[in-house]
Amino acid sequence: MGFMFLDIETYSSKSNPGSSLNPYEQESKILVISYNYYEGFKPPRKENFKEPIFLKVWDSDEKEMLSGFYDLIKEIQRKDNYMKFVGFNILKFDLPYLFGRMKLLGIANEKELYQMFFNKFNLDMYQLSSLISKETSKYEQLWPVNHKKTSEFLKLQIKEGEGIYCSEFYDKKEFDKILDYCSSEFNLEQMFDSLYIHVLNLRTPKSPHQKL
Repeated sequence: MGFMFLDIETYSSKSNPGSSLNPYEQESKILVISYNYYEGFKPPRKENFKEPIFLKVWDSDEKEMLSGFYDLIKEIQRKDNYMKFVGFNILKFDLPYLFGRMKLLGIANEKELYQMFFNKFNLDMYQLSSLISKETSKYEQLWPVNHKKTSEFLKLQIKEGEGIYCSEFYDKKEFDKILDYCSSEFNLEQMFDSLYIHVLNLRTPKSPHQKL
């Protein structure tokens, strides 16, 4: 039961900004896939955290990059049928976007892609962030918060800039700046570990954390 920590950066066209959110637009494209895979039933702890691996569209093209990632996941799932994807907002964004681009580029059919990305026990920390959100009490319902607020609350590294700038860097071929952003954003293992500790603390009368 391994853990695949995952994040993607997408392209926002100047003529069609919605291309960064909708994988079926003509200008849509995945720029970077950031990931780390850890084997085992238990998630990684601090001493085992690794630097993320980056798959970059400028090293080949989008179809070749996505084909390589598809083959990687397929091989991992062949050995580890209980592998789960872990990320922040992956259920609404990363996994559906990957599904759409792979389908559109003819990498696999819908049935295969559904089995790969959605017929699994995935973990989305965006949904879990409602546990630390003051809006949960304010609106009397589970109310998640964004990546930056979650990182701030858990005292993790804060990503520098916004993902929208990656598209500008891509147009200018400033690829190092894209990777700098991806590196600063990829704190998924740390966030997962900190949220787990926070949930454990909620079960005790005196929690060291206060809500945002």
